[in-house]
Order: sequence, then structure tokens, then C-alpha cells
Amino acid sequence: MRVLDVGALPLAAEHRRDPLVLRFIELDDRTSRAEMISDPDAWFEDEWAAYQAGDWQAFSRLRGYTAAEIADFADFLQTAGEIDAKYGLDTATSLSYLAEQHRSTS
Repeated sequence: MRVLDVGALPLAAEHRRDPLVLRFIELDDRTSRAEMISDPDAWFEDEWAAYQAGDWQAFSRLRGYTAAEIADFADFLQTAGEIDAKYGLDTATSLSYLAEQHRSTS
């Protein structure tokens, strides 16, 4: 995954000037890099139970994420909600997509 250059992202001028958007992009990058890819077929019973209950924090602890990584993800979710409330539904998802595209191209 290459280093994210926020200045290279094709952001709207309004988004480029908004500290909330810039914070969200930073959180998106940090949480994406920390993500542990796993095979659900290999999950333990307690991981499945937490996942099915929608308890992402317990699930994350069981998967081995640190307290700081869990806090970052909680902040990411909160900030995504604020972005969508401010700019419209799926804006946060669109910003995440732009960041992912940038990280994955060489």
C-alpha cells in the first residue's frame, strides 16, 4: 500500500478546505492500514458470536486489534457519520473510495 498523498486526491474545493474531511481521510488511511484480513471460516465461536451480535468492539478485541486501533475505528465511524450528515449520504464512502484508489495505484 503506497503512502497516501491527500493533495493528490481529486477532492472538491469545499472538501479540501474542510478539516473534518481531512481528518476523516486521515482516519480512513490509518484504519485501512491496520485492517486484518481474515477468513470467516477460520473465526472462533466467540468471534462469530460478537460479529453476529453486531458488537464490533468485542469482535475487534477478539481479532487482536489494539485499544488505539479500536479507538481509531470508533473515531472513523463517528466522523463518517458527521461527514454524511454535513454533505449527504455516502459522501464518507466516496471519500474512502478515493483514498483506497490512490493507495492501491502505483
